[in-house]
Amino acid sequence: MNKIKSYLSKYSGDVHFIELIKGASSTFILKIVGLLVGYILAIFITNKFGAFVFGQYVTALLIVEILSIISRLGIDTALVRFISRYVHNGASQLINKLFFKSIAIVTLAAIIFTLLLLFFSAYIADFMNFDEEYLLIVSFSFIPLVLFHMNVQAIRGLKKMLSFSFLNNVAITLFTFIIMVVLVSYTSSEKLPIYAYVLSVFIMTFSSYFLWFYHKTRLENSKVINSEAELTTKALFKVSIPLLLGQSMMLIMGKVDLFMLANMTSSDQVGIYNIALKLSMLAYMGLMAVNSIAAPKFSEIHSSGDIDALKKIVQQSTKTIFWVTVPVIILFLCFPKSILSVFGEEFKLAAMALIILSISKMFSAISGSVGTFLQMVGKQNLFQNILILTAIINIGLNYILIPKHGVDGAAFASAISGVIWNVLMIIYIKKNFGFYSIYFPGIR
Repeated sequence: MNKIKSYLSKYSGDVHFIELIKGASSTFILKIVGLLVGYILAIFITNKFGAFVFGQYVTALLIVEILSIISRLGIDTALVRFISRYVHNGASQLINKLFFKSIAIVTLAAIIFTLLLLFFSAYIADFMNFDEEYLLIVSFSFIPLVLFHMNVQAIRGLKKMLSFSFLNNVAITLFTFIIMVVLVSYTSSEKLPIYAYVLSVFIMTFSSYFLWFYHKTRLENSKVINSEAELTTKALFKVSIPLLLGQSMMLIMGKVDLFMLANMTSSDQVGIYNIALKLSMLAYMGLMAVNSIAAPKFSEIHSSGDIDALKKIVQQSTKTIFWVTVPVIILFLCFPKSILSVFGEEFKLAAMALIILSISKMFSAISGSVGTFLQMVGKQNLFQNILILTAIINIGLNYILIPKHGVDGAAFASAISGVIWNVLMIIYIKKNFGFYSIYFPGIR
């Protein structure tokens, strides 16, 4: 009993840890809700339309997601870094200027990429082995989707984690499912999932603007302190472009297997593998939940120069991630086929892929928030270089393994490259900051 009291008293006075847990808790809960809604939506689509249509739907969203990340130019992640710093330093008057400048730049980029998407739609559809009509339909959601993500990251920078978590993890998927349930009695069109997605994006983009302005107006209007000056466009790009390259490489790390499966196999294989990938993300939710609040905390503490506090919050976040992840991994390792059969008998083919992906996510949990840490402490160039290297490895492994092993080969390529990039970042943090980010019971 005394040991428990001692443990509680140790952390009850730690302001940074308490904020981490509070922020991560709300994010964690909504991450679970988002994943559950995503699984329900996937079950709904796969049971009504089958793996082939689900694969078409996944491929269309994958293309839009890739182009959306490029269109945002890394500015969405830069917003988290600078807005959290402005709030911490009492420079709230600079937030609006940064936000509207960012929106103007990104909107122009989104318009250009929408035109390119429409012009090259036939070539893209042919390369990805899917119906061009899906791409033409989803292109209507492209500009709103880009703006939605900008608003969401700006809210994250304000550390309004409940709003951020709902928008980022739940909103679009939930409304896609609701719209499908409402419309399914009126049409049996195989395009229904993509129509529902487009309508959902429009609704949630308007909602995200409302939440951003609501939270922003509640900030106290404070004078800009001397150490803070308005961020120039050149300075913004100096930070955002390396972040964009890092995000692009992260997307390649996470999605290139789907992309190459679409090109090298068929839509049903994409649909089957995507279910294993979605399920493995359940094991990743602890890391994603903690990262959501840890990103602005890392930036805030690093700007104060307190390395001891930075070390402490990094290691505390890894420990939290580990214990949240372990139960899910055990479940997937013991009952992969039973879990996959919920989506249909054909999805049992992804049992080995689910096991491989789950083990990879376990290693990420042990490693901690290494990628987020490097981006938030000004090491985005190093982060970018590591991801470029491991993305090349990932592509090479997929090219070799997918023709021979299908979905299992894609999972193995993703797992190996993921381990490599975590190890490289762990080593860099130890060498340059003097501490390990990792946690495993019994190892100090």
